[in-house]
Amino acid sequence: MKRDHVFRRPDGTPYDPNPFNVRQYEKQYGPGGVPEGYSMDAITPVQSPRLITGIGIFLTAMAGMMIYGAFAAVGEPGLSIYAAIMAALTLAGAVWAFIMASRRQRWLQEQKQASLDSRSP
Repeated sequence: MKRDHVFRRPDGTPYDPNPFNVRQYEKQYGPGGVPEGYSMDAITPVQSPRLITGIGIFLTAMAGMMIYGAFAAVGEPGLSIYAAIMAALTLAGAVWAFIMASRRQRWLQEQKQASLDSRSP
């Protein structure tokens, strides 16, 4: 038997109490944004586009080192394949970090512009 219980805020709007569902906050806090002090049990969520870009650069450098390791270990097929797989996964994480940084930066600029537009007569 499947039970679908819908949790509701005091104003009647639905929400998901699952701590891993950060998409429920995107409308209010932007892409990747969550209320202060809340991010999948983390105390300080990474919400700065510059810091997210920095993480993406770090992951890209790690992937580069793993690709180098894959080529250096050509004589060891298992190790070479493992390094290549890890490099691909790390590169995927880096690409996602750059995408999130871009979305976050765009959202912050839109919020800033909306704030300026609402102030002008």
